[in-house]
Amino acid sequence: MKIVRKNIKGFKKQGTLFVHPDGYGFVSTDMPKDVFIPPKYLNGAIHSDTVMISVSTHDGKLYEGKVLKIVQRNMKYVVGIVEREHGQLFCSPLDKHITFVLPFEKGTRGLNEGEVVQCELINDDRGNRKARLFQRLGSDNTPDIDLKLVIAKHNLISAFSANASQHAASLKYNLSNAERSARHDLTALPIVTIDGDDAKDFDDAVFVKKTANGFTLYVSIADVSHYVKMDDPVDIDAFERGTSVYFPGKVLPMLPEELSNDLCSLKPYENRLTLTSEIRYDKNGRRLSFSIYPSVIRSSARLTYTSVKDILEHKDRSTTIEGELQNNLQVMRELAAMLRVQRLKNGSLDLDLPDIELTVDKYGAPESISKKERNIAHILIEEFMLEANRVVATYGTSDSHPFIYRIHEQPDHDKLYEFYLFVHNLGLKIPAFEKFDSLSLQNILDKVKDTKLEKVINYTLLRSMMQAKYDVANIGHYGLAFDLYTHFTSPIRRYPDLTVHRILRDLFTQSMSKKRAEMWTSKLEDIAKHSSETERNAMDAERDLYKILTAKMLIEKQNTPLQGYISGITGSGLFVEIEDFFIDGFLAFEDIPHDYFYSDTARHIAVGKKTGRTFKIGQKIEIQITNIERFTGKIKIETVNK
Repeated sequence: MKIVRKNIKGFKKQGTLFVHPDGYGFVSTDMPKDVFIPPKYLNGAIHSDTVMISVSTHDGKLYEGKVLKIVQRNMKYVVGIVEREHGQLFCSPLDKHITFVLPFEKGTRGLNEGEVVQCELINDDRGNRKARLFQRLGSDNTPDIDLKLVIAKHNLISAFSANASQHAASLKYNLSNAERSARHDLTALPIVTIDGDDAKDFDDAVFVKKTANGFTLYVSIADVSHYVKMDDPVDIDAFERGTSVYFPGKVLPMLPEELSNDLCSLKPYENRLTLTSEIRYDKNGRRLSFSIYPSVIRSSARLTYTSVKDILEHKDRSTTIEGELQNNLQVMRELAAMLRVQRLKNGSLDLDLPDIELTVDKYGAPESISKKERNIAHILIEEFMLEANRVVATYGTSDSHPFIYRIHEQPDHDKLYEFYLFVHNLGLKIPAFEKFDSLSLQNILDKVKDTKLEKVINYTLLRSMMQAKYDVANIGHYGLAFDLYTHFTSPIRRYPDLTVHRILRDLFTQSMSKKRAEMWTSKLEDIAKHSSETERNAMDAERDLYKILTAKMLIEKQNTPLQGYISGITGSGLFVEIEDFFIDGFLAFEDIPHDYFYSDTARHIAVGKKTGRTFKIGQKIEIQITNIERFTGKIKIETVNK
């Protein structure tokens, strides 16, 4: 019996428009799939607009629509380059989703071609879009011009309000007798912080005690909620930012330095207020029980990932290292190894993506780029933070009050199948798709470890995954294979963590009344949504600056033979990661002479029709850079061996 799929036309939906650089768009609604909008049906709507659309379906699968009405303009400012044509000034947006140039409003003067500006989007009397100058950011030789344009482009906040600064300056370390008695005194515990060499804020401290029956893990986190109260001036600024943003040589902190670098930084040899997860395990590292409580600690050492690695590998034989500290770190290593084995055995994915370090000079110009080493110390802290987040999620979950979770949805079926075919066509042995689960994915990652396919497989799998986010409805965390998970360990730099701390305080003090629970119900959904949005924006900004600065380093290497490997194949060309720079250039098929190439997306290869020349994922290739867009970092390349 043949199944007939009905085409449905004409129903209306509201959603947010995403515009592709090629001019077409998609609208995200409450339907399972986004709605495709052809360029001719955008009807004046631009990227990020809230729009009302009419939707039709084709073959019961493809949603296609057209914009009926612009409900709300969400993009108020654009960053662009000043261009001049026929005597008229234009703003050429750097955002790839804005596919048109904007003429400046009448009366705009004094601008120079090539200058970077931020403009307000306005409509003239006839409804035509225009650019109104908001601020001049500088030109190519302006110090920190790349940082400035990224901050403006992503609407990041670089200064605290006067009220927040004044309030932060007034805060002091204080503890009433009543609160002191309510806190566990852990100041005698040889707890330590372990962070990067250049870290200035230390918001987590750890210690593992080996017992006759197993282990006890202590994870103590800076108690930001003691100092930052809901709706006070610092809290208002912190919510708006949502997260700290980390750039090479520069941080836009969520909290003022009085808190992030002082009162809430777990400095060695100073009493600090914390919330502690005390977790007990048997000899095999299986969790038995846990307690969570307010505490006071006194860090006994400020350690770095490098120093811990050297101690654990016996490379640091300094007589200043106490035997107790060395023994404590060995016990931590022992427990962390057990936790890691269990986590991976249960289906948690270990995506080993390179962590890149880019250094800049005092003017913001790039100096060097390198791959950071992920060593035993990183793994140790990672496992302990995951454990603390898990038990806090368990502790905070109740039918009587809401909670905020860190969730990760299962991959989209079609995207996962595409990844399955991708791996299958690379020749790797994998189970049938019906049995393809997170353990199968981890087995693939293990198979390609330290091979030329490792990086490509890791990135391709990552692109197949949904984005993790914050939500009040718990659906678990697919990537970690956790039923319950939250973010508790970084209240200095993440607003949802601060929110979790506040809920914990209500539970500690038995203040979670029905009225208080209703208050949280009214707030948490907005906090979760806003925190997810600010997190994504911060990540985009960090990647944006990295791409621009790395491309800037490559300007002097234009037209010089370079090595790379094919990291992606599309219908129009190849993405090639340039060796030692960890950035992609694009090689268009049309720029490969003497042949016409087509891509076989099922096998992830490209084949020349005339010569039969083949390109495939992971293949090494010699290329040269032919063009770099200075303020976007877009790199165009061609092959050397033509």
